[in-house]
Amino acid sequence: MKAQLALNATAKRDGKWTSVPAKELVPGDVIRLKIGDVLPADGRLLECDPLKIDQAALTGESLPASRGTGDQVYSGSVVKQGQAEAIINGTGVNTFFGRTAQLVAQTETVSHFQKAVLKIGNFLIIIAGILISVIILNRLLSGELDVVRLLKFCLVLTVASIPVAMPTVLSVAMSVGAQNLAKKNAVVTRLSSIEELSGMDMLCSDKTGTLTLNKLSLGEPFTLPGVTSDGVILAAALASQSEDSDPIDSTILAALKDSNQLRDYQVQHFTPFDPVSKRTEAEIHSVAGETLKTSKGAPQVILELAGISLILKGWLIRLSKIMLNEAIERWG
Repeated sequence: MKAQLALNATAKRDGKWTSVPAKELVPGDVIRLKIGDVLPADGRLLECDPLKIDQAALTGESLPASRGTGDQVYSGSVVKQGQAEAIINGTGVNTFFGRTAQLVAQTETVSHFQKAVLKIGNFLIIIAGILISVIILNRLLSGELDVVRLLKFCLVLTVASIPVAMPTVLSVAMSVGAQNLAKKNAVVTRLSSIEELSGMDMLCSDKTGTLTLNKLSLGEPFTLPGVTSDGVILAAALASQSEDSDPIDSTILAALKDSNQLRDYQVQHFTPFDPVSKRTEAEIHSVAGETLKTSKGAPQVILELAGISLILKGWLIRLSKIMLNEAIERWG
């Protein structure tokens, strides 16, 4: 289950973008970052548009920080806006986050479970000490003092009173509990945490969202007269990227009837999705020599873009008519 939670990174290997486990990254690797990604290692940004990166886990900053070409980004940060490529310069314990985690791991904390075990052990040892003292005092008062026999008896009593096997028995019992929790897809990082959790009277948690199959499907596109469904899907596919394995992009690209259509177009510049603009945008150059722009995003944003374009088109038509009438009146 920990392996399922491990981070993956989109890295360039043998000239191709591929998904690799974060633990396999080495300094010098080039990785691709997009919105929502957790940085798997420390790196330096290559030439890119400005990014917004949430470093709250490292610095406590309440707002995302702006990072651009040549800036250092740190493992554990989250990309909130933009897309870029970065070259790795630190992995594992050599990252800023790794060094911090290593310092935290060196601190020793005693859990409630460990304190309870120590209290039980100390109580039994004190009882054993009291019994030994009583026995020795009794032998001294009775005058029947066999030192060798008395020492043997005290040694046996001391060894028997120390709960040597108790930590082992308790650990085995909690291991069984951890195994039962694992069957329910619960990850137990420390055995003592089971005892800590069982001591809670009330656990409050917040769950947002809905339960789904985690699968996206594309409905039938709504088109205007003169526009085909295939044309809409092609335009959306040109504003998508297959390398990022984004669920929405993958669904749109899978809906293309002929993926070879994309070979007739070349993306000159791609603007990734961000929560502010709520859309992606791509500047496309076709094999026919045409340059065009395509965008996909939230319906209200696309409708606003279409409305503005229609207004501009109408204004240009009216302006051209006015200029044509003036030319006719002036030059006959």
